[in-house]
Parts: sequence; C-alpha cells; structure tokens
Amino acid sequence: MKPTTVIYWTRAGLGVVAALLSSLLGLLAGDINLLNGLSIALLLYIVTYYIYKALYVAQVEKPSKIFSTGVGAYFLTWIVVLGIFFTFTSPVLAITSPNPNAVFVPGDSLTITARIANQFGSPFSGANVTVRSPTNALIQLTENSPGIYTATYNVTSSDPIGDFAILVKATINSKYREAAVSVRIQSGS
Repeated sequence: MKPTTVIYWTRAGLGVVAALLSSLLGLLAGDINLLNGLSIALLLYIVTYYIYKALYVAQVEKPSKIFSTGVGAYFLTWIVVLGIFFTFTSPVLAITSPNPNAVFVPGDSLTITARIANQFGSPFSGANVTVRSPTNALIQLTENSPGIYTATYNVTSSDPIGDFAILVKATINSKYREAAVSVRIQSGS
C-alpha cells in the first residue's frame, strides 16, 4: 500500500480518536467546549505529522504531502464523531413528578421531581434547578440522590385556579435545559 493511502486512512481513524479524547476531556472538565476539542484535535494532528514524517519522508515525492494528506478526512471525522459523542453525553432534563394533567386543590402538596441524566442514564449532580410557583415565587429544587432534584409546594387558596404549566429550569455545567408539565389547580370543595 502506498504511504499516502496509509496516512489518509489512519488519519480518518485518528479523527475518531481525537473526538473521543475531546469528549473525555470535556466530561472530566465538566464542559465539552468546541475550542478545547479543536485544540486537542490540532495537537493530535501535529503529533501524527511528525510521526508520519519520520516513517515516510523518504517514500513520498514531496514532504508537504505528509502534512496535507487526509486533513479533510481527519477533521470531518472529528467533527461528526464529536457531535455524536456530545449528543449522547449531554444532560437531559425530565420531570418525573407530578404526572401531566394531575389535579390539585388548596391544601395539597405538589411534589416536583426532576431527573437529569445523559442518554445512557448517568446522572448529573450539582445542577442549579429551579421552578416558579403559581404565584411566581422562585422555588429551588434540591438534590436528594445523584441526578434527582425535588421540591414540595403547598397549594394555597390564593393560587390561581386553572391550568398551571410547571416549567423546570436547570443549569448543568454551563448548559441550560428546561422541561415543562401542565397540571390543574381547582378550588377546594
């Protein structure tokens, strides 16, 4: 096989390695940042250039071919795979309680529970999770177990009657997520 063919295909494969390293660094640092990921990808590309140069300089017609061969495949593979890794490792916010369209009357306790995890179910701890009450007061949800955040609101007679959209907002490692569920508040009888 020609050296340029070997360089091309190994660089395409190394694009996956660069994306994996970028994602792992992002997970360890708490944030997948495109600039940090690009720095890792560039560093790996330059390191492989010197390795390929040492191995193949006498076997190619121009030494500049070693640098330019596979550059497009490398970076295209890196950005696509990084996007896939980012999608699967990003936090997802889901409201697990109350159930949609649940009915509450004054005196009831409305427990709001939210779960934050990635696509594989790994929980995200340390998030700032809030919700607004029917009277627009800010309620802070607390983390009871890894990735599970809860708060209890006591429905009062001063709460507006009708549908109430519970909008949970979370900031997780500088990423913003929100989820909503609608419940109904009725007058007590």
